[in-house]
Amino acid sequence: MKGSKFWDVTVPRVMSTFAIAIFALLWIGFAIALAVDRTWLDALWNWVRALPTLVEIIVWVVFLPVLVGLWTWESSWPAFVRLLATAGLLGWTLLAVSSFIRALRPSRDGS
Repeated sequence: MKGSKFWDVTVPRVMSTFAIAIFALLWIGFAIALAVDRTWLDALWNWVRALPTLVEIIVWVVFLPVLVGLWTWESSWPAFVRLLATAGLLGWTLLAVSSFIRALRPSRDGS
């Protein structure tokens, strides 16, 4: 457990898997709220905006892609533009997470 392989390989893989699962659940929840009842997104937006400033900043930093998607959806843009922007953020999240996972894989040449 004290070996460098554990801390250099195993821990980052577990953390990235956890991050993927969390963001997948958040985006799935976003899509469900969008399909079932859009007032859920309004309620979430109002809840985030009502947080104390420091807590709101922390929430924005931790959940940035999803909250930018929520901000986009709550904007006064046309619905098609909001949908495209939210889909773009979802795609960006997937690309960012997949590139992060590729960076964590050990190289095949043994270095």
